[in-house]
Amino acid sequence: MKVITVSELKLKATQIVSEIESTKEEVIITKNGKAVAWIQYFSEDEFSLTKKKTEKGKESGKIGKGKRHL
Repeated sequence: MKVITVSELKLKATQIVSEIESTKEEVIITKNGKAVAWIQYFSEDEFSLTKKKTEKGKESGKIGKGKRHL
C-alpha cells in the first residue's frame, strides 16, 4: 500500500490514478501526517453494477426525491 501526502496528490493526480489503474495498488492520502482518504482501484464491471443499482433506485423514487431531513 502506497502512502502519499495531499500535496503530492494535488501535483500528480493524473499520474497517481494511472499507477493505481495499472498496479491495482491502494493509496492512502495523508494531511498533516494523518490518513484522511483512501484511493482504491475497481473494475468497470464493478462500476456498472453500482451505477445500475443507483439508477434503479432513482426510477423507483427511493433516491433523489429532493426532500431534506434535518
